[in-house]
Amino acid sequence: MRQILQGRAAVAVLILAVGASVRTWAFDAPPDPAAQQGAPPPGAGAQSPPAVSSSEAKPQEPTVEGPKKPFAAGDGITFASSDGLYSMQFGVYGQFRFRVYDVQQWRRTDRSIITPPIPVEDIGETLTTFTIPLLRVYLRGNAFKPWLTYRIEANLVANDEGLREVFIPAVDPTAGFPGVNLRAGAESLDGRTFKLMDFYLDGLPRPYAGFRMGQFKVPFGRQELVPDPLLQLPERSVASNFFAPGRDRGVMFRGSSTEGKIGYQAGAFNGTGLVQAQNVDNSLAYSFRFTGTSGGPYLSTESVLDDPETFHAQGAVAWYSNTRQTTQTSDPLSLIGNIEDHRLDADLEFFWHRANLLMEYFSEEIQTDDSVQSRMEVICFGAFEQGLLTCKQKGFNVQGGVRLGDKHEIAGRYSRVDPDRDLEQDNLIEATLGYTLYFKKHALKWMTTLSAITLQVNAPGSSGLAVQRGDASIPIVPGFPNPGGFEPKLTDDHNKLFITQIQWMF
Repeated sequence: MRQILQGRAAVAVLILAVGASVRTWAFDAPPDPAAQQGAPPPGAGAQSPPAVSSSEAKPQEPTVEGPKKPFAAGDGITFASSDGLYSMQFGVYGQFRFRVYDVQQWRRTDRSIITPPIPVEDIGETLTTFTIPLLRVYLRGNAFKPWLTYRIEANLVANDEGLREVFIPAVDPTAGFPGVNLRAGAESLDGRTFKLMDFYLDGLPRPYAGFRMGQFKVPFGRQELVPDPLLQLPERSVASNFFAPGRDRGVMFRGSSTEGKIGYQAGAFNGTGLVQAQNVDNSLAYSFRFTGTSGGPYLSTESVLDDPETFHAQGAVAWYSNTRQTTQTSDPLSLIGNIEDHRLDADLEFFWHRANLLMEYFSEEIQTDDSVQSRMEVICFGAFEQGLLTCKQKGFNVQGGVRLGDKHEIAGRYSRVDPDRDLEQDNLIEATLGYTLYFKKHALKWMTTLSAITLQVNAPGSSGLAVQRGDASIPIVPGFPNPGGFEPKLTDDHNKLFITQIQWMF
C-alpha cells in the first residue's frame, strides 16, 4: 500500500510540474523580431495604458493564450515562449499523384543469337498508378537563442531501399564471365518506410557568419535546394536529378552581406549521401557556393506565386569535390585506388512580378586510378569500353513560368544531360509543360504536367543500352556501341509522362 501511495504522489508531482511549465508557454507565433529589438508591437497607438509604479505593480499569473490571429494556411501550429527564446512549429505536407507513363522497351526475341543482325522487338507499354510521392512531418523553431534554430523532417512514405545494386566483377575473363551489374527494380520499392530527411542546427549570430551542422542538403544545384512544396513543376529536371548530390551529413559555414546581395556557403560532408550512415575512408566531400543578387537576399523559390513585386535578378556558382577509395573488385584484398568526382554548377534567374526565367548549367568530371578502372563500368559504360580513366559529363535546364490572374500559372521546362562526352547518342532529354491551380497558395494546389522524355539509344537507363550490354548469359553486342547490329535497328526510347497531383499542407 505504501508503494502505491508513493507512486501516486510521484505522478501528482510530475503532473503539477508539467502543468506549471506549460502555463509559461503561449500558443502563438514566435515573437516579432522588431518587438524584441524594442520597437512597439504592430497596432500600438498613441494611447497607451498608464504607467504603474513599482509599488503598485503586482505579479501577473502566467496564462495559456489562444492565437491572436488566425494561422496562415500551411504554417502548421506554432508554440512559443513569451521571451522568444524557445519556439516549435509542427507541420505536415503531402502530395497525392496519379501518373500515366508510356514507355518504349526493346528486348531480344532470340537469346541464342549473339552475332549481328540480332532480332529485337519493341514491347513498350503504358503504366498507370496512384502514388504518394511525399508525406512529411516536420518540427522547426529556435532554442536558447533567437538566432539558434533547428529543423527535423521525416518522410513517412520513403522506399525501403536497402541494397539496391550489386556489381559482380570479372573474376575469370578467360572462362567467359565479363562481370555483371545487378539492380533491384522499382517494383520492389515499398513506399511505406519511415526515413529521416533533415536534422540540423542552424546558427546565425551575425548575417555574415553562421553555421549549420547535421543532415541537410549539400549547397550544390539550385533546383535541388528549392523546397519540394515550392517547386514550379511536380518533379525536378533530369539534369538536377543527375548532378545534384542531395542530402548528406556534415557541417557548413554560411553568411551574407547586410543587404543580402552577396552570400556564401562552404561545407564538408561524408560524401556518401544517405546511402550509408558513415564514411568508410579517410576522405571527405567539399562544397562551396557563392551567390549574388541585384537587390535583397537570394531567392530559393520557383513558382511565379513567390516572385517579388519588382524586378529581381540573381545568380550563383558552386563547386563540389568528392574523393573515395575503393578496391579493384569485390575482393577486399585487391588493389586499392581512388575515384575523384569534381562538379561545377552555375545558375541565373530573372524574376518579374508575374513571370520568371530560371537557367542552370552543370559539368562533372570523374577520374579513376588505373588500378580501379573497372569501376568505370557502373559510372560511364562508354568510357569503360574505351579503357578511359576520365569521364566528362554536362547538362542544363531552362525553365520559366507566367502567372495568369491570382490562381493560375503556366510553366515549361527543357532539360538535357550528356552523361559521357566520349560516347555518341547517349543523351537524356526532357521537355515538360505544366499548369497549376492555386486554391490556397502552396497549402492547397493542383498541378498537371505532360513530359516528353527521350533516352537516346546509348543513354544510361535506356532499353537500347540494356539490349546492347546484354547480361550474365548474353555477351555484349560486337562493336559496342552498335545499335545497327540489331534487326530492326535500335532507336531512342521515346517516353511520355502525364502527372496530375494535389498538394496539401497543414
